[in-house]
Amino acid sequence: MAKLFRELRDPETGRWVPKEVWYRVRGAVAVLLSLAVLLGGGWLVYGKVHDAWMAYRTIDDYIDPEGAADVTVEIPQGASTNTIADILVAADVIKTAKAFQSAASNDPNVRKIQYGLYRLRTQIPAKTALEMLLDASNQIKNQFQISEGLRLSQVIATLAKATKVSETDFKAALKKREQFSLPSWIGTSNEGFIFPDTYNLPLKPTAANVLKLPINQFKKVLDDLAFEDRAKALGYKPYDVLIVASIIEREVFRSEDRAKVARVFYNRLKKGMPLQSDATVAYAVKKTGTIWTTSAERKVDSPYNTYKHKGLPPGPITAPAKAALEAAVSPEEGDWLYFVPINLDTGETVFSTTYEDHLKARAQLENWCLQSAENKKKCS
Repeated sequence: MAKLFRELRDPETGRWVPKEVWYRVRGAVAVLLSLAVLLGGGWLVYGKVHDAWMAYRTIDDYIDPEGAADVTVEIPQGASTNTIADILVAADVIKTAKAFQSAASNDPNVRKIQYGLYRLRTQIPAKTALEMLLDASNQIKNQFQISEGLRLSQVIATLAKATKVSETDFKAALKKREQFSLPSWIGTSNEGFIFPDTYNLPLKPTAANVLKLPINQFKKVLDDLAFEDRAKALGYKPYDVLIVASIIEREVFRSEDRAKVARVFYNRLKKGMPLQSDATVAYAVKKTGTIWTTSAERKVDSPYNTYKHKGLPPGPITAPAKAALEAAVSPEEGDWLYFVPINLDTGETVFSTTYEDHLKARAQLENWCLQSAENKKKCS
């Protein structure tokens, strides 16, 4: 460095030599400019290559997890991964179905996506969309419930109230049963297959798309239970076992008694005894809220009066839930022919093989009913 400064000064006077200084400065500037061009060009090339790589890597997917705008998306009942992908593409949530399928293939939780309405964002990565669908907080809870043990008229009233679709529309939709792809063995009655459960309302409810929710669930439960095969293994037609399940749904107080009650009914059918189910009589006389019937009601002339007619009624008296369906295809082993609840608060039920023992159990019920005015009210 000292040598450089000596070369820029006059050796005799010690003063700066302008010409030498100028040459040196000009050379330095030229070097700096060359470096700048090289560095700038390199950065430009790097930027171009990086942009090209990112464009190539994300050609099938969006890259901003924040997305562009809010959007409501409806995932239908039973939708496959491919169907979900197509729905998300149509709503511009994701860029391509391929991207979602790739994300889903690496996440087994994709099978846990529930049907219903979701708050999502447009133009987000497929992985983000999958995560949002699996997050319950993004689901719009707009639900309705079909309770166990309701007869069809009550179910339709419930659906009409929840959806603002008229009862007339629901009845009309049920006249076009081919749209629901019901099992071929289902009888002519519309009782028995509108499955009790909680459901998410469609974005735009109609009688048909609302009814498909419980009916599709009914078919799924039948498949899960292998209902048809198990019914045939018992020696009965599937529809007959469905009828038994519907009576169990109305008659049984406690879960542990369902399979025993099923056995009572099958034992009676085998022996040619009338079922003598108050629940079927209540259905015949359009009585709701209770299964208790009077002696006069038990004399009504109806094919659903199982005191008057042997065998099963012509159709279900309600749509049984899964537990009743399970009991109907897997009755507990036993030779019982009678059952009666002896405490309506606890549901305690006595099963008997002889009529004499059954009368003793009935006496226990009558005694319980007389213990208080409140008990007496429950027995009527």
